[in-house]
Amino acid sequence: MKKSLDDRLHEEMNREQEIPDIVQKAFDRSYTEIRSKSKKKTKKRWLKPISAAAACAVLASGLILSNDIAMAKLKAFLGFEDAGIELASQNGEVQYVGVSQSSQDVTVTLKNTFADAYRVGLGMEILPKNIDIKDIYDVFIEYRMYDSKGTEMDSLISDTKPLAPTDISASHYKNMIKENDQSMILELLLESNEMAWPSLENAQFVIETIRFSTEKEGVVTVNGKWSFTLTPTTIVTQPFKAENTVEGIQLQSATLTNGSMHVSLMVDADLSKDENQFFEWALTNEKGESFYARGVTTELKDGKTVVNLVYPYSIWNKEKQLSLNIKGYEKLKLISKEK
Repeated sequence: MKKSLDDRLHEEMNREQEIPDIVQKAFDRSYTEIRSKSKKKTKKRWLKPISAAAACAVLASGLILSNDIAMAKLKAFLGFEDAGIELASQNGEVQYVGVSQSSQDVTVTLKNTFADAYRVGLGMEILPKNIDIKDIYDVFIEYRMYDSKGTEMDSLISDTKPLAPTDISASHYKNMIKENDQSMILELLLESNEMAWPSLENAQFVIETIRFSTEKEGVVTVNGKWSFTLTPTTIVTQPFKAENTVEGIQLQSATLTNGSMHVSLMVDADLSKDENQFFEWALTNEKGESFYARGVTTELKDGKTVVNLVYPYSIWNKEKQLSLNIKGYEKLKLISKEK
């Protein structure tokens, strides 16, 4: 029997008692620093809570990333428990970079990168010279991302800094992993629900500020410049179409890519009063496996709701007979179509 979102969250909450204190503190405060932006007032962006138990499992393992290229590819971004990225990484989609930049006594090494049409993942080692790593329980960065022409594509910065208009309004997710007392890894996942990312070839990812949350000194802010050039692997996309007609639902688009599947729907109803239902909208394959979106963007138009979701499903999955299970409606079957 399929479990509801409330049941799944209840199970995760019941396991929180097993989380060490330092891990719990990092988890409790992480979401206060995650921001998402929306271009229009009519649009709403909802974020699914990250599993505390899952975060604990990753933080406690101490073995997420290594300097070995093969292991880095296999283990990068596992902290997000993302089936799409995990399968993509097993097929060489995660690149080992290993480039370091130093500024203001802090060295940042871009260890790994991942990119598909709708998501960008970055794994960074952050080493401050004048702060005891043992005292740090969380790290937050402010950054801007530019395309090859220098146009700002996305940012996560303080309201006190100038903000350029951008087409992308990404949702930002992060994990901090302490491998030992000398090493910290920050994993950042940027997800665009509304549209595909522009070309990331020779794009620039520039960190402007790093904030260290410490037990003894409080929040330590370091302003500097850590700039990295992105060289993503080939991004592959496969469009899908609806195989059947479901009354009250129109499929706007469905695109499968390296590590995710983007789906845009128009529903003939105002769904704004029940935002949690979007995280029960499962993408299922022919094996009966279910996949759930991490975040969602909605927009109300003339009493109808446009819903955009990104599912953790990879083009590397052999199962291509897919369907959407939407609360209150018949199953919408998806089949691939020629480009």
